[in-house]
Amino acid sequence: SFTPKFHVPIRTNFSFAGPRKLDDIIKLDLVKDKSIAEISDMWMTYHEGKEKVHGLVLNGSKGKSVLSRAAQCPFFVHPVFREEGHFMIVSQFQTPNHFLLAFLEDYQMDPARAQPLLTISVFDDLVDSKDLALVRCDIINRGIEEDEG
Repeated sequence: SFTPKFHVPIRTNFSFAGPRKLDDIIKLDLVKDKSIAEISDMWMTYHEGKEKVHGLVLNGSKGKSVLSRAAQCPFFVHPVFREEGHFMIVSQFQTPNHFLLAFLEDYQMDPARAQPLLTISVFDDLVDSKDLALVRCDIINRGIEEDEG
C-alpha cells in the first residue's frame, strides 16, 4: 500500500487582493488635522467616481463592533436578494480588518478554489483619534452586480 511521506495542507481560506492598509489609500498624516466631516467627505468623494470600488463611513464604535464580532465569528453566510430570488455568499474575516466574500456554493465545493467576489476592509486607524471607521469595498469578480456589492 502507498503511504505518502509528506502532508499536503488543504487551504480553507481566500487570499486578499485589495489595499491592506489605510495609508495605501489616503495619507494619514495629511488628514490628522481634518474634522470628521472633512474626512468623511474626502472618503466618499474619493470613491464616488471609481468603478467597482465603494466607500462607506461608520462611527468608531460601530466599526469596532463589526471587527470585534468578526474576530469572534470569522465565517458568516449572507443572503443577497435579487428580483428572481436570492443567492448566498460566505464571508471570511482576515485579521486585522479584512473580509473576503465568495459564493457559498463555490466555497462548499472547494474552499481552495472559490474565487472572491469582493473584499471589504474596515479601517479603524482613526477610531481613537476621530471616532471614525472608514470602509472600502472592492468588487473583484463579475459574478456580483455593482449595487449588490
